[in-house]
Amino acid sequence: MPVSRERLRWLVRPALVLCNAVAVLALLAVSALIWLERDWAKPDTSRDPEAAFLHGSIGTELMPLPVAVALPVLFPEHFLADGARGDWIEQFGFIRGAGEDLKQVLPLGFVVSRYRPGSGAPSPVPFVGFSCGLCHVTAIRTADDGSARQVPGPGSISLNLFAWLDAFQAAVLARRPLLPGEAADPEQPPPYRMTIATIREAYSEASGRDMKPAERLMTALWLRQIRARLETGLPRFDEPHGHGLSRDPQVTPTGPTRTQPFRTIVRQVLQRPGNDMPVYTKIATVFSQDLRRRAQVDGTIANLYARSSLAALAAGATVENMRNPEVVHNIRAASDYTRALRAPSFAQMFPDHVPGDQSRLARGREMYQAHCFGCHGDRDDAGTGWSNGPKTDEVTPVGAIGTDPARVTFRHYGSVPERLFRLFDQHHPFHFAREEIWPQRGEEQNSAIRGYLNAPLDGVFLRAPYLHNASVLTLAELINLKPRRAVFFRGQNLYDPLNVGFISPDQPDGRRYFRFDTAQRGNSNRGHDYPWAYNDPQRNVGDLEALLDYLKTL
Repeated sequence: MPVSRERLRWLVRPALVLCNAVAVLALLAVSALIWLERDWAKPDTSRDPEAAFLHGSIGTELMPLPVAVALPVLFPEHFLADGARGDWIEQFGFIRGAGEDLKQVLPLGFVVSRYRPGSGAPSPVPFVGFSCGLCHVTAIRTADDGSARQVPGPGSISLNLFAWLDAFQAAVLARRPLLPGEAADPEQPPPYRMTIATIREAYSEASGRDMKPAERLMTALWLRQIRARLETGLPRFDEPHGHGLSRDPQVTPTGPTRTQPFRTIVRQVLQRPGNDMPVYTKIATVFSQDLRRRAQVDGTIANLYARSSLAALAAGATVENMRNPEVVHNIRAASDYTRALRAPSFAQMFPDHVPGDQSRLARGREMYQAHCFGCHGDRDDAGTGWSNGPKTDEVTPVGAIGTDPARVTFRHYGSVPERLFRLFDQHHPFHFAREEIWPQRGEEQNSAIRGYLNAPLDGVFLRAPYLHNASVLTLAELINLKPRRAVFFRGQNLYDPLNVGFISPDQPDGRRYFRFDTAQRGNSNRGHDYPWAYNDPQRNVGDLEALLDYLKTL
C-alpha cells in the first residue's frame, strides 16, 4: 500500500524534531564543557627556573593521580621486588619527595597537573607526570646509614626508569589468574585486574579518601585509551615483563642511571620497533650548560631548548602538548636554570678528602694541561670561568677515541635528525634550525664523522659513572690509574671520594642489585686511554695519582 505524502510527513516530523533536539543538546554539552574547561587548568607561567626544573610539568602526564597512588598497593608483585614487602620508591631508585597532601607518597620528580596525556587539554581531575628533576637530581651517600645530599644537575645515579615503566605497563595489562579448573580461552581471556573498583579500593587504603565521580569517569576513559594503545603496540614491541623481572639485566638491560632515548624516538617518530638497539646512554649531567656550544654526548644538538624538548619527547611528551603555554614555559625555564647551574665543589661535598699536597697538585695540573686540556679545556686563572682548549666542543670520531660505538652506529642514526626537524614545524614553540641538529643533510650515512663530544669537565667528580654508557665507575679507572672492572653492581651505590666515583660490592646486595657486564653489547668500557692505556709501559702511577688529585679541583 503506497504511503501518502501527508502520512510520510507525519512519520518524518518527529524524527527531525528528535534529531534537532539531540543536536541542540550536544551543542549545549560541548559549550558547557568548553565553559567548564576554563577553570580546570589555568596555565601557570610564573614558575621561576628552579621551580620549573624541579616541579614543572614537561608534558609527560601519564596517569590519573589515584592510579599513581594505588599501583604499589594493587600490584606488589610488579612494584616490590620482595612481593608484599619493601619500598617501591627505593627499589626503583627514585628519590623520596617532600610535600604536602598526597604528593608526599610520590617520588621527587613526579608532578601533578590538570592536563590530559597526549593532548595537554585541560582535565577536571589531576594527572601525574614527570619534571626534569626526576632524572637530573641525584642523592650522594658515602655510607648506607648516613644522610644523603641531594644535588641538582647530575644524572640520577640510582634511577631505573625503564624498569619502572615496564612494571607500570605490566600492571595496566594484568589479568586475573585462571581459576582452578578454568580453561584458557584466547577469545575470552580473564578480566583485567585494574578496574575502577580495584583502583578505588586501593586508593582509599593508601590515602584515606574516596575517588570523586569525576575521577572515576576520567580514570575509566584513561584505562580504555591506554590499554588500547599498549595492546596495539604488542605485536611490534612485545609484552612487558613485570613481576620483578624488569630489574633483571638479562631481561631489561638498561639498568640504573641509563636510558634508551633513541629507542623511544625511533618508535614514536620512525614507527620502527627499536627492540634490537643496544643504545644505552647515561642520564645526562645538565649543569653548566652555558659552557657548551653543543648539547648531547655525541654533539648532535646545538640548541638547548631543542635538546630539552627532545628529551621531553623521549620521556613521553608529544608535539601537541608541548604547545601548551605552561609546558613551554617549564621546559624553557628549566633549560635556563641549567645554563647557570653550577656544581658544588669537591671541597664542599667532601671536606675530609680535599687534596692538600700543593706540589702534587701542581704536577697534576701539568699532566692535565699536557694530556686533557686540548679537548676539555680548564678553569681559567681566576678559577671562576672556563677556558676551552683547541678541540673543546668538537666531536672526536668513535674510531679515534675507541669507546663503545653503539650510541652512534645504530641503524636509524642518520635518518632521525631530518624526521625530528620536520616534526617540529616552523610555527611550533620548539622549532629549531636544521643546521642545529646533526648529522647535517648529505652526511647522514657518513659514519666516519660520528663520535663523542669533547666537553668541559667542570664538576667532573659528579659526572660519574664515566663514558657515555656509564661503564666506568670511577675517575681512577677512567685515567687507568686502576684497572677497569669488567663486572660490577649498580643501584644505590655509595660515593667513593678517594677514587672519585662509585663503590661496587663484589656480590649483589639489596641496594646494589643490577649486574653490569661490560662484555655485553652496548656496555663496553674500552677506549679513552688518556694519558696512557693501563698496560702501556710508559704509564707512570705517580703522575696519574697527581692527575686524579687535580681533577678533584675542577
